[in-house]
Amino acid sequence: MSPNDHLAWAETFMAALASAGVRDVVVCPGSRSTPLALAADVTEGLRIHTAVDERAAAFFALGQARVTRLPSVVLCTSGTAGAHFMPAVIEASQSHVPLLLVTADRPWEAVDVAAPQTIDQTKLFGAHVRFFVELGLPDPGAPREAPARVAIHAATRALGPDPGPVHVNARFRKPLEPSQPWPEPARATRLTDVLRRGTTRVFTPRITAPPEALEALAARISHTERGLIVCGPAPVDRPDAPLREAAVALARATGFPLLAETTSQVRFGSAAPDVVACAAFDTLLRDAAFAARHAPDLLLELGAPPTSQGYADYIGKHPTAARYVIAPHGWNDPSQDATALVLADPAETAHALAARLGPPRRSSPSAWAESFRRADALVWSLAEAHAPAAHLTEAAVARIVVTASPAGALFSVGNSLPVRDVDLWAPPRPSPLGVLHQRGASGIDGLVASAAGAASVAGRPVVLLLGDTSVLHDLTSLSLARRAPVPLVVVVVQNQGGRIFERLPIARAVDVERFDKYFTMHEPVDLAPAAAAFGVRFARVATEHALGRAFVEALRTAGATLIEAVVPPDDGRARVTRFRTELSAALAREDLS
Repeated sequence: MSPNDHLAWAETFMAALASAGVRDVVVCPGSRSTPLALAADVTEGLRIHTAVDERAAAFFALGQARVTRLPSVVLCTSGTAGAHFMPAVIEASQSHVPLLLVTADRPWEAVDVAAPQTIDQTKLFGAHVRFFVELGLPDPGAPREAPARVAIHAATRALGPDPGPVHVNARFRKPLEPSQPWPEPARATRLTDVLRRGTTRVFTPRITAPPEALEALAARISHTERGLIVCGPAPVDRPDAPLREAAVALARATGFPLLAETTSQVRFGSAAPDVVACAAFDTLLRDAAFAARHAPDLLLELGAPPTSQGYADYIGKHPTAARYVIAPHGWNDPSQDATALVLADPAETAHALAARLGPPRRSSPSAWAESFRRADALVWSLAEAHAPAAHLTEAAVARIVVTASPAGALFSVGNSLPVRDVDLWAPPRPSPLGVLHQRGASGIDGLVASAAGAASVAGRPVVLLLGDTSVLHDLTSLSLARRAPVPLVVVVVQNQGGRIFERLPIARAVDVERFDKYFTMHEPVDLAPAAAAFGVRFARVATEHALGRAFVEALRTAGATLIEAVVPPDDGRARVTRFRTELSAALAREDLS
């Protein structure tokens, strides 16, 4: 075997990935992965990114894939390096994002003999990947086309029909480094021979709703007055099938109120005057009296299950309502009582259903829809009154970040409190805003790396809103954020730890000392020198004016800015409690029927 056989093998693999549509490769440092890293570097059509930390690298690639909808490759050496991919693998699997994990490995004879940096990497990620494959060694007699076949197969499986992560394990024997001359004519010829005829083209099926599903839905809708369209988490819109446009068309055809949470891609954009939109539905449905008065007959869910606790409770209170779930992948029914699951693209299905229903049945909103319109307006009026204070508040941070983000920007929102604060305090805006989120597994890890990955391919500003605990989980990813070719604004809500736990029963079940020790777990880290260590611009703010000014300044320059928005740690829960109490009283006084 020639010392360059490994490189020819790896180049064929990388060239085939590029032909399959892969554009981005994230390379982590290591020796065993040498042939793959060098091959990626010389493959036309691939953009190479580097990351020291494998965990951050995987989330970086995940952020790219959320934007491009193509599988990004993340490459590492052998041993425990690949194990650091696991959190991002789980998120990619749960959220159906294409991702290619390529782990370099020792040859078979090095396994189970105490060789250094060697573990069993076979099916390392278990059931969390859509497909596992060995790249194989370029041994004498191995088909030259084998690495191209593996590459096409892996990329295809990552893209669908159920998109998600795919693991390729690549074993190499020493010597790993190419010999001179490099490239040798024989190796170049072998690569040309393999790729001359082109790689295999794969036609994958489209997941569309069958006619009988559309017929059943249309029949049910045509006999229903008290219906709701509820939009849960969804990926950033495809240019050819914007979900918001489809959801609005369906709301117009049915006359049903449109309930869209922040992560749905439906909440932000120009208003449709002939459609009743109720973005404040989580707040309203948490009010027991309102939820009881507004018993639905039909619920149409678009996308992944809504994360609203108010909506989950509402379903439980009205078990006789028919509920149809329209989502392309998975069993999206955590309450396990859906009337039907329509496994199809929500945007295409909504458009098809709207076309089947024809023109709206009425020229003005029904009494049912009008009650949601008026209640929604009441919520936002009270939210505007309750959000500000002499000091900065969590409510004000959410409103300012959403309002001040540029039209068409990508808004990445962290889990736990940030996404809930946006749902609660930030009303819809007329200009569009793509929303990135990690609602697949709903973890708080990798948020900075994922936003940095998105910024590397987005071609537009990226704004990330997250909590102080989340940023500590991913602090070293500021090194990736620093390289952003567009403005990347990272806004950290500094409320001294995991304040989400204050909203849970445990806050009333233990004393303050144990609650702070075991749940909020505030770590007094000074983020200013941390940002400086990674070469990231920094601002610490404690007023609305200062936040607004720092935010606008950060958007003027490419690269990352970390803004620490300091809020009183005990303000959030108290402010929400006052707001909900006043809202309940106002809803009781108002005649919304």
